[in-house]
Amino acid sequence: MSLKTAIRTNTILKTLAQGIEKRARRGVTFLITRYLQKSESVDVKNLQGPLKILLVRPNYRIGNALIMSPVIETFRQRFPDARIDLLTTDSTRSLFRHQRLDHVLTLSRDAITRPWRFPAMIRRLRQEQYDLAVQVGPSSLTGLIFVRCINSRYTMGKGKRGQRWFDIEVSGDQAHAYDIPQMFSQALETPCRDRPLMRLSHGECSIGRGELEELGIDFDDTGRAAPFVALFIGGHLDKRLPLSFWQESIRALAAAGQRHVVFVGPEELRHAPLLEQEMANSRYGALCRPRPLRTFAAMLHHARHLISPDSGPLHIGAALDVPVMALVQKRKSLKFVPRGPLDIVLWQPNARQLVAAVTSPEQYQGCREIGTSDTDTMQVMAAALAGR
Repeated sequence: MSLKTAIRTNTILKTLAQGIEKRARRGVTFLITRYLQKSESVDVKNLQGPLKILLVRPNYRIGNALIMSPVIETFRQRFPDARIDLLTTDSTRSLFRHQRLDHVLTLSRDAITRPWRFPAMIRRLRQEQYDLAVQVGPSSLTGLIFVRCINSRYTMGKGKRGQRWFDIEVSGDQAHAYDIPQMFSQALETPCRDRPLMRLSHGECSIGRGELEELGIDFDDTGRAAPFVALFIGGHLDKRLPLSFWQESIRALAAAGQRHVVFVGPEELRHAPLLEQEMANSRYGALCRPRPLRTFAAMLHHARHLISPDSGPLHIGAALDVPVMALVQKRKSLKFVPRGPLDIVLWQPNARQLVAAVTSPEQYQGCREIGTSDTDTMQVMAAALAGR
């Protein structure tokens, strides 16, 4: 096992690495914002004529990358004749297929161990002579470096703690992760979707149907799947739920006669044999091992609900307009759960609550199952879900 894989799959090592990375980020951010000079403040209304725009979000995590996706359409509507490019990563590039972009450029995670690739990319972007470079995600040191170093005519983004980092500053208070695209929408005076966006082709949807049929999900003559719920077993660090929770939930769904497909994340693949054993005699459940990202999305597209912890797939479900049921373990996750009228949040749930929400979703939609009498926790939940 490589060191990178060991860190990614070990909670203690991953937490330690994140702490070191966070401290390093703060130092570099201070240097960049202090010593790279900015122009006078610019009104976005002054941006006229054919423009070359670079949207910058080089984040390797699926959820963080997807959250900014509505911004693409907002810029396209505001500047219909512009060339709009996106700088993202090789692990998230496929999320933006079929979006209205002219070019997609990528960074590889290997650039961490090959730092000379950063100046090479900066030189390449400087040669493009962009009119506007936009940091569309918050707290991204890499994004800030590119936006401030590629010598674009103007820069745009949201600073922190009242600091002005860009020529065109995006303002607003962020109570939820999905608020960031809305801030750009207000700055551009252009409507913006209130959840992520992922587009699938007809061919991809057909591939998803074929994969589901192999798992025993029937489709009618119109191409509609027999109702089933998708469970994603995965997550990041302390957002995961224990294997015992999933085993109990699978048994409870089967007892309630609820058809379900269990998707196992790459880091939970070791649990697949036990889950297969659990579901061996089930009439209602099927297990799906990891699939390519867009194949997984195409399968999820047909689900009635997605049940998932705070994870990248949770945001994929939201981006596909699949009603999601977020299983929330930590308060910090409350700022990331989708907030549509059909979405559900279960706070520290058990299997009984999960099945109740699946069988009677209308009782949970529009209200939030707290699962605790802790007043402070309820206040945090109410504040994080404000604006639903």
